[in-house]
Amino acid sequence: MNRYVIDQKALEGNIATVIKHCDVPVIGVVKANGYGVGLEAFASTLKAHGVKTFAITELSDIEPLKGVLSRDDDILMMRSTALSDELDAIVSADCVASIGSCTSVRALDEAAQRAGKHARCHIKVDTGFGRYGFFPDQMDEIASVFTLPNVDVQGIYTHFARAYGDEAYTKAQLAAFMGVVEDLKARGLDPGCVHAANSPALYNFPETTLDAVRIGSAFLGRVITQADTDLERIGYLETEVIDIKDFPCGWEMGYGGVEKLKRPTKVAFAGAGQREGVGLQPLVAPDMRSVLSKLKRLGKHPLEATINGHAYLVLGEPDLSLCLLDVTGSDVSIGDKVVFDPNPLMVPASVSREYI
Repeated sequence: MNRYVIDQKALEGNIATVIKHCDVPVIGVVKANGYGVGLEAFASTLKAHGVKTFAITELSDIEPLKGVLSRDDDILMMRSTALSDELDAIVSADCVASIGSCTSVRALDEAAQRAGKHARCHIKVDTGFGRYGFFPDQMDEIASVFTLPNVDVQGIYTHFARAYGDEAYTKAQLAAFMGVVEDLKARGLDPGCVHAANSPALYNFPETTLDAVRIGSAFLGRVITQADTDLERIGYLETEVIDIKDFPCGWEMGYGGVEKLKRPTKVAFAGAGQREGVGLQPLVAPDMRSVLSKLKRLGKHPLEATINGHAYLVLGEPDLSLCLLDVTGSDVSIGDKVVFDPNPLMVPASVSREYI
């Protein structure tokens, strides 16, 4: 049976390391099934380490998340929406809404009025990411949010698009964002909690920490940075060798024959593939460093797996439900455990998560 295994001790160590590094409150980002390691278990561990605010992007996360949080904890819906039914659910659950347009804030005010309560929100500013959010030059529209009778502004934030290494772009985003914050203060308006840093910004641009930081991937030891973070990878995908076959020299492997064997090869079939996230990665906008990294890997095997403590190369591309491993000269047997290191974000929720 395939399973994604999470090292609880390593996770707790990463959480403690990040919190110590921040020196400001941490917003735990637990979207996408807790960044792939399980929403409830991840949130419970963060809560045990003093995290009080949790960020999600889907309404379906509210109920299970509330099941492990206390009344003193906050849930930030980190996606702006103008849909009345979604805002009704956000207000009813007493979550903090994200507001990124005049349309969405008017709809939030109406939802709060229907519920007979005040709705809490954070204003989202689009400083260059290209998703939802007010533009920095929409100051009158942003200031108007503070005038609505049923909406309480408790924070304001932006999101960095290239904090994994583009200094000029990130600093330009920060400057634009802080210009909005200062403008609001000059108008006598209190923006509340001001936050911008995500995991890579925390380690690559410490000046972005501000009043709070939003952290998800760093807790998993998966942050793009050249800094020495003292973080470690916390999980792995485990499957089994389901069959073994000897192939002759010259045999083409997989769809498109992307690999042609240069010698007789003993191949182990591992019972996991793209369906379990093997070989898949979240999309990241390319920069020169990532392009050079890919060029260096041309002609080489980008993937490997571990069996009985030894690393073996993946032949060709992972199939939907299996991988072919070159185990020539080994004593690998059917039933042996195979360990992969996929990004847990790409491992579907149908694969069981087990904490050890």
